[in-house]
Amino acid sequence: MALQKSRFSQVPQDAVILTEEQALLYYTKILNNWPKTSDVLGYKYGCGVLAAASIMSGIYMNSFFRGRFRLLNYGFMSSYLPISAVPATISMLSHQQFVLSPLILNIDGCPICLETRASVLQALSGCIMPLVLAPITSLALVHRYHTYDMPYITKEPRKVFQIVAKMYKQLKGVAWGIFLGQAVIGGLVTYFEAKSIINVNLELVKTERENEFLS
Repeated sequence: MALQKSRFSQVPQDAVILTEEQALLYYTKILNNWPKTSDVLGYKYGCGVLAAASIMSGIYMNSFFRGRFRLLNYGFMSSYLPISAVPATISMLSHQQFVLSPLILNIDGCPICLETRASVLQALSGCIMPLVLAPITSLALVHRYHTYDMPYITKEPRKVFQIVAKMYKQLKGVAWGIFLGQAVIGGLVTYFEAKSIINVNLELVKTERENEFLS
């Protein structure tokens, strides 16, 4: 059965009325169990692509600041795990909540608006968040292992900000590239997710019409 959004007065007598939550669960189940994988590639792998993009961005930025702070192998896992896991998780959850769910339920009738929203969310979680977390985790390790002459932020905050700002300037060009790249990925993933949902809708409508014809 294909989902259709309409006014209550226009609902056929034999139609099954679902709440938004029920409709989302119902259609998500259909998409997850769709037999033809090629029809739903965007839906199945879209969030994974966004998470992977955020992870790669976090790894790059973490490597940049670790290199500037001469951390070598000190605190390797303790810095790479959070800066990879946190942006990736937020990227997936925010996309599912604010982009994929409205897309499935056809709540927002503006495809460009959804793609723009997806681009902004991915740029924030895949670029801005790692850009903020990377120096913070590195600073904590610097004070622990004393690999760089860095004052404590509670004692000399202005000097700390000046040092970090100088490093940010070195990363400026690459950071803009990553920001734009993440935004493009967010928009593209949303496009392919929409394509998956349209493919399934068309097949469901086709099946319903064939059944009606046979009956």
